[in-house]
Amino acid sequence: MPAPLPSLTLLLLTSDAARAERLIARLREIGLAARAMVTSRVDRLDEVLARRAFDIILWWSADGEVGQEAVVSSLSEGPAEIPLIIVTGAEASADDLATARRTGARDLVPGGKDEQLEWVIEREAADLLQRRRCRELGARLVRSERRARELVDRTGDAIAFVDADLHLYANHAYLRLLGYQAVEELQLVSFLDLVDPGQRVVVQDLLRAASRPDQSDPLEASARLYPPQAHGFEAHLSAAQSLHDGRQCLRLIVTPKTRATEPSPLTLTTGEPDIGAAGRSTLFSQIEARLGAERVVEAPFTLFFIHVLQHAGLVQDLGLARALELVDGLGSALQPMVAESGCVARVSDDGFAMIIDGIDEEAAEETAERIRATARLPGRAEEAARNEADCQLGYVMVQGRAAPAEEILNAAYRVAMDASTAPIGDSLAPRPPASLAARVKQETDEDDVQLAEKVAYALRQDQLKLVYQPIVSLMGDNHENYSVLVRLLDEEAGLLGANDFIGAAIRTGFVLDVDHWTIRSAIRILAEERRAGRNLRLFINLAEDTFRHPSIVPYICDCLRELDARGNWLAFQFQEQLVADNLGNLAKIVDELRHIKCRIAINRFGATQRPEMILEALPVDFVMLMPDYAYGLADDQAKQQRVLALANLAREFNVKSVVTGVEDAQTLTVLWTAGVDYVQGNFLQRPSPSLHIDP
Repeated sequence: MPAPLPSLTLLLLTSDAARAERLIARLREIGLAARAMVTSRVDRLDEVLARRAFDIILWWSADGEVGQEAVVSSLSEGPAEIPLIIVTGAEASADDLATARRTGARDLVPGGKDEQLEWVIEREAADLLQRRRCRELGARLVRSERRARELVDRTGDAIAFVDADLHLYANHAYLRLLGYQAVEELQLVSFLDLVDPGQRVVVQDLLRAASRPDQSDPLEASARLYPPQAHGFEAHLSAAQSLHDGRQCLRLIVTPKTRATEPSPLTLTTGEPDIGAAGRSTLFSQIEARLGAERVVEAPFTLFFIHVLQHAGLVQDLGLARALELVDGLGSALQPMVAESGCVARVSDDGFAMIIDGIDEEAAEETAERIRATARLPGRAEEAARNEADCQLGYVMVQGRAAPAEEILNAAYRVAMDASTAPIGDSLAPRPPASLAARVKQETDEDDVQLAEKVAYALRQDQLKLVYQPIVSLMGDNHENYSVLVRLLDEEAGLLGANDFIGAAIRTGFVLDVDHWTIRSAIRILAEERRAGRNLRLFINLAEDTFRHPSIVPYICDCLRELDARGNWLAFQFQEQLVADNLGNLAKIVDELRHIKCRIAINRFGATQRPEMILEALPVDFVMLMPDYAYGLADDQAKQQRVLALANLAREFNVKSVVTGVEDAQTLTVLWTAGVDYVQGNFLQRPSPSLHIDP
């Protein structure tokens, strides 16, 4: 059964309205749902084409009241994808053919040939339907490839895409397995070079067979791999045809055979815990086994990190062998605390990780207290009057959509090092904060409880609002850039700015929920505006508690996928001081954000003594200078020199500079002279709920 033809919007260039009405009536009789705009005002044709979207244009070129030159000029420069049909006189002349070439017409129909004209319109309508389907399928293919890439990046399986045995791309698990740090290191490496020379022919035959056009199912083989950065191992290989960035290639899955001898992921690890890399591998396998489709946690579990105190002192006092023996004994003491499906793994010289399934926050805290009270190094528990703990610990409760296993372990480790047991969840109850900004940089305020209640209420009742301030280019930019700011609707005090409540949100643990709301709301608005044809980019600031949370990048990916948006429409901002305090953790997060094409901005740039260290350590797209630099800039020579130096520094690293806090025209002149790329401030426009720049 043929697909129904689309509803058509026609533009009819003729002065004969009755002729147009007859044509529309005949089209409806043959099953084309058509409507038309009829005009002979060719002087306004450019405006009409810009304002309305038409499917087909019909032009009666023999109509003397329709100016031919004006029509040819407008249609020659107009949208090329709109099919044009020219209705000539009784016969098409040489001039008609020349006009058709100049305007790109799809057909010439002699006047009076009504049935032929109907057939041509019907043909163009069918072609229009096919083109729309192709565009839709192309967009769906792009979205599917993007989602497939996200799944590949999040899976624990080692997956690479190869073409003619050269690596095109590899996920983190593949890089970790073969001992590489970045994809770029692999892209010039032949997979066959990693294979035992005696088995290369077998692997080469596997790759060739999997590449044949008639081969749709995966093919498998075994080989021993010798990566230059890691130990050799026996591996099971699976190769199947795939696409990477629209390019035909092979998807290669590498599974070490040594995993077959490891314990089943959901059985108790008995005896002494695995140590070091083996322990981490066991732990990561246990975590991955608890994840369902798209890394959704099917049953919540809690990961504890137990850090042995004074490990270096033990080694110094007792010697390496005895110290290691004592720490091993602590692992044996931890083992009885896990249930049948849990595990204990020693992940470093002085650290253990422990998984316990199905416990709530209260039970997790009770378990943590029991570990602190009872977990002792062998031979030290009996010391007289000894009440101090031998370990400190932290834990994270994993539920919903999970981050990679490494990030979950990192989160538990950070909580342990912060001496905090704040669980990670979605509750709106106040949580003890773990970030440096919350514990050190923010002083306790007696109004925190009241403000926290307002924030929690606003989150539940959707009483947070977004406002936007334009970031205006001084050098020319085809994007409309806006900084996203949050306001809280307070029935008593009206709209509260971020400065009025964000400190309390940080100190009481609500800032993650506020940032989640901001990210989702901003992406929704951005997707709507992009669909309307606007070339927008939004800048969103991430608090320290937010970017330290292991699931923030998966949350951003979920929002982008659900709302059909793209990462390159967003720029995420990090405050310079917080970057300096979290450089190691942020490097991984920035890498993941850039992998989904998000832009990176450093906010309040120039606050530290050596800002160039951040530009050397992180791939950054924008630096946003502290507002203090803009205050009184026109009259302060020292500030001008500092701004010029920072703008030049950004230019050296191919980074765009933004000066915020611009309040007067004199400052704008100085910044333009200094070569600053963008400016932001109340002089240009105050924050507004509208994504438009006021004239």
